[in-house]
Amino acid sequence: MWAVARSGSPVGVVRNEVGIVTHPGGCRNAATVFTRSCPGADDTAIGRAVGAAAACAIAALRAGVSTA
Repeated sequence: MWAVARSGSPVGVVRNEVGIVTHPGGCRNAATVFTRSCPGADDTAIGRAVGAAAACAIAALRAGVSTA
């Protein structure tokens, strides 16, 4: 599995990530995560949380589980 992603954010407040995850066999899923934080927040921790949220959503989608 591999992903192509793009991020965009006004400095220190909003971080938006969008990516396409390609699975073995060619199946593709799009993942988008929107976050909001306080100025000066730990960017590394935010990045990890974004990755974890996207991975959880993609895994649930592939398993047929509702995340709503």
